Amino acid sequence: MIAKTPSALLGPALLVVALLLPGCKKEPTVVAKDADAGEVAAKVAEAGVKFQPGAWTTQVKAIDIDMPGMPPEMVGKMKEALGRARAERSCLTKEKAARPDGDFFGQADKTCRYKTFAMADGKIDGVLNCGRGGATQTITLKGTYDAQHFAMDMDMTGTGPAGKQMRMHVATQSTHAGECTPQEKAQAEADEKAAAI
Repeated sequence: MIAKTPSALLGPALLVVALLLPGCKKEPTVVAKDADAGEVAAKVAEAGVKFQPGAWTTQVKAIDIDMPGMPPEMVGKMKEALGRARAERSCLTKEKAARPDGDFFGQADKTCRYKTFAMADGKIDGVLNCGRGGATQTITLKGTYDAQHFAMDMDMTGTGPAGKQMRMHVATQSTHAGECTPQEKAQAEADEKAAAI
């Protein structure tokens, strides 16, 4: 996964972030239905989407949170914590950029499947369904991208184990930030090697 965050609520959303680092000038089209992250990765590879290797900075921010039934002070604390934009920096190696696999696209989270996914002409639209521990979540995503950056809005709705409804609107932006440092590259290569075992 390209970016990580400590918030479990944002975890499924970051599946999407990994998809959005294309760097080729022609406009390939990717369309998928009822597909997991690995199947989407295969379609992206078939379409000839190339990725821009190097360092990327990703910022994730929760814009709005609605959790009926939760005490207002708890919702307020969540809004305050998640409303602060989190900036993450990560390294995409040339090897991973040339041959992205299912793990790169979030395959590790097998609870999520794309109901629909479309990527073409600098735009991405999709619906992702996730379920874990009695909780379900639907993520509707809309975004724009080019070789150097992307912007994505994600609306997440779902129920928790007790059947409580929740809704969250998350905004993600990512920008290519040049070359990876030697330390970042070494860590990325070590992570890839560990994932292959």
